[in-house]
Amino acid sequence: MIFGHSALTLYRALKIRTQANEVVEAASHAISQVALLNRDGEIVRSWELYGQTCAIIGKDVRENHVYIDLGWTAYAAMVDVEHAVLNYAGGNWYIEDLDSENGVSVKKTATNEVFKLSASQPCKLDLGDIIFIGLCRLQLN
Repeated sequence: MIFGHSALTLYRALKIRTQANEVVEAASHAISQVALLNRDGEIVRSWELYGQTCAIIGKDVRENHVYIDLGWTAYAAMVDVEHAVLNYAGGNWYIEDLDSENGVSVKKTATNEVFKLSASQPCKLDLGDIIFIGLCRLQLN
């Protein structure tokens, strides 16, 4: 025994503390916001994802209800009424093109590669990825 605690007790306490730190670290790397970037890469507007499981990206035209409304942007003419959808499943966010006219692309932070999505084919998103909706750039923070 070490100072009245068994080695097993200390091991368990250390293991619990390590697991708690891993949970906090994982949570700190989670996507919690979508930010619209201007040409200089500065945030113009942002939308919180906390508590959301689904977020439609498009233009709000009264008949529909989009969460991320790009209808007021300079590139609104390139954005469909319901352009894309973000879905949260299994601890991850995914984006899916809703058969939009100008498409959806994703620039992956890890590889710096840009992928054009096929309609109805979800793409897993990571922190820092950039979504292109027409010419609008949305960064995942």
